[in-house]
Amino acid sequence: MRRVRPLTTAVSAAVLLGSLQGCSEHKDRGYTLPAEKLREGERAEKGRTGRSSDMQFTVVAYTDGITSILGTHAEMDPHGRFARLRLLCVNTGRDIQVFDTWAQRLVLADGRQLGADVNGTMVKRQPERLSVGANMRAEFDLWFDVPKGAKIKSVRLFGSPSVGMVTDPPPADIPLP
Repeated sequence: MRRVRPLTTAVSAAVLLGSLQGCSEHKDRGYTLPAEKLREGERAEKGRTGRSSDMQFTVVAYTDGITSILGTHAEMDPHGRFARLRLLCVNTGRDIQVFDTWAQRLVLADGRQLGADVNGTMVKRQPERLSVGANMRAEFDLWFDVPKGAKIKSVRLFGSPSVGMVTDPPPADIPLP
């Protein structure tokens, strides 16, 4: 029977390092989600991202000038015009973030701020409050009833406080076209 000598420390370290380097050379950096079709009058947005606390917000599509909406139980006309934002929320933290539709604001060019429209939200059956779990993403619409003649400047979005925070986090201000 032949006796095999154990590998030296230097050789062992080289083998271990080589195997670890193989892990860091993994080519995948993410995954691709299926594309969604734009809805009538909607335009895709790029680079419209902001962060409030552990919640990262991205406006993925935007529609302005909607004159009427139809849902499963009602048809609704706005007082002015409806604006719809398709919003992607990603919780980058380790605890639940609560998205509160009623806390979000549409900022007009004259400085006024509008809350999300209750009727548009209900008719289109969008969430009022949504718990977004750690590393979870959610995509949905925010509806606003914009006064006639008003120009939209941006959307101000609020995440919920992270663990240990004693005040509300600053909002994410995202410019809109």
